[in-house]
Amino acid sequence: MNRDSVGDERAVSPLIGAILLLAILMTMLALLQLNAVPALVSEAEFNHNQRVQGEMRDVAAGIDRSVATGTSQSIALTPGVRYQSRLFLLNPPPATGTVRTGGQKTVKIKNAAAQGETGDYWNTSSKEPIEIETRQLSYIPNYNEYHDAPQTVYELGTVYNRVEETTVVTDGNEIVDGRTITLTTVSGEVSHTSVDRTLLEVQPSSTETRTVLVSGTKSKPLTLEIPTELTKTQWNDILRNDRHVTNYECSATEQADEPCGRLTLTLERDVTYEMQLAQVGIGGDSVTQTPVYLIDVEGSNASLPAGGRQRLVTEVRNKFDNPVSGISVEANVSSGPGIVSPVEQASGTDGRMTFIYEAPDDVSKVRNVTVVAGFGGDDKENVEFELQVWGESGNEKEPDNDQGPPEHAGPPTDSDGEEELDDEEEPGNSGESSWDRGRPFSFELDLS
Repeated sequence: MNRDSVGDERAVSPLIGAILLLAILMTMLALLQLNAVPALVSEAEFNHNQRVQGEMRDVAAGIDRSVATGTSQSIALTPGVRYQSRLFLLNPPPATGTVRTGGQKTVKIKNAAAQGETGDYWNTSSKEPIEIETRQLSYIPNYNEYHDAPQTVYELGTVYNRVEETTVVTDGNEIVDGRTITLTTVSGEVSHTSVDRTLLEVQPSSTETRTVLVSGTKSKPLTLEIPTELTKTQWNDILRNDRHVTNYECSATEQADEPCGRLTLTLERDVTYEMQLAQVGIGGDSVTQTPVYLIDVEGSNASLPAGGRQRLVTEVRNKFDNPVSGISVEANVSSGPGIVSPVEQASGTDGRMTFIYEAPDDVSKVRNVTVVAGFGGDDKENVEFELQVWGESGNEKEPDNDQGPPEHAGPPTDSDGEEELDDEEEPGNSGESSWDRGRPFSFELDLS
């Protein structure tokens, strides 16, 4: 072996070593790419999903704030996730997520009875149940590695995770809490898919400014029928401490661990409940509320004298029992004397509109007056104010001061009931006293 061949062999050895080392490094990078990166990506997606679940709970809290304050709320949501950069390793593209509303469903309230003008709308014993539309709000992830990630759903105040047909409640408000019924529904449509943070706009369509007292009818208990994907077992956990819920049944299944579909709550009879209804618009949409019924607030059953004035106040309400502004209400005197005129052209933000009833001056006795106010032809869209107008001669409780002493008045008497005589009038005097049984007297003065 000559020296040249030995030198060549020595020069090749480091090259081979470098190639082997590079091969080992490439193999390690390949193993990291195939095993470590998916694990790291899956961990990032899991952590992101936990954050989004918290953001959906923030959405629920924002809806409650919007209803309580009557103001719009902007809640931040981060539908997707971007991954941390890694040297020599390749990440998949950023994962997206979708926030969207579901199809429209209905809440039904049956066998409700209320008092007063509110009863014209709420008494459902002889008509169809009251129906209120609502929607779910869902977050649907589209991860690269976390394939069993749950969808997070907001539904009638409850937030839960859903994986196929399995649901887990993460936050919930009781629809029935003692004698209080609270229902907040969602309107509007939104479908937004992105990676980066976005703002979800919540607009108050109808806030809980009014509370209505309702109970079951004489023959049937009050019932609530609501759409839900929770199971009967989960509803049992939610309602177990409420003694006023006497029964609850699922329409879709009899299995306790399967989604209910629709849940019917039967409430205890002979109990009066405070019902608060509200609605919010999602995605910047605020639904214009339609007036449904009218109530009298002030002035009914009032009594006033001839020539007097009486303030009459109405309130326009929607199907959530909350005030509706901008509605023109007309009023007229349907029976009896007098006129009525509006103070405003339309209902204000409190749903109220004021009228002034004016009684004529020439009423001579007690007269019954009926004033009818309304904005439509249905009974629930009209109210009646019953008034009484009395004239001076028609009020038997007070004497007519303009006509002199009452007819039954006689001359003054002493403490024994005997008539008192003037010093100038002796017994047997034929002269007439000025107190002669209340009759006026006259005389002529002769100066000749």
